[in-house]
Amino acid sequence: MAAPNAKFDDGYLDLIVMQECPKIRLMSLMSEMSNGQYVKSPHVLYIKVKAVILEPGSRTGDSTKEGIIDSDGEVLARGKGTYKCHLNSLMRYDKLQIVLDQGLATLFTPI
Repeated sequence: MAAPNAKFDDGYLDLIVMQECPKIRLMSLMSEMSNGQYVKSPHVLYIKVKAVILEPGSRTGDSTKEGIIDSDGEVLARGKGTYKCHLNSLMRYDKLQIVLDQGLATLFTPI
């Protein structure tokens, strides 16, 4: 149960953010996803939102490069420095804005 407090008709998107979680603890949190108990961890931020803007931040190991935002393995946004060829402007996005209206979800990109 990825979002145990989610309701289909409440008009909110349940946003779950992992915060600075050690790898060992992350493994145990993943095993708690089936019953929803992982949301009680201090490493998990669980909030209900109407809209959210996602922006690739700088990488921990190399601050000159930014990260990649993906959902279920599909790349949604690539930050600066994530390409190895000169055609990086074809798919580089700075931000993603996700807005949820009652009964309708909309993804706008780029901002």
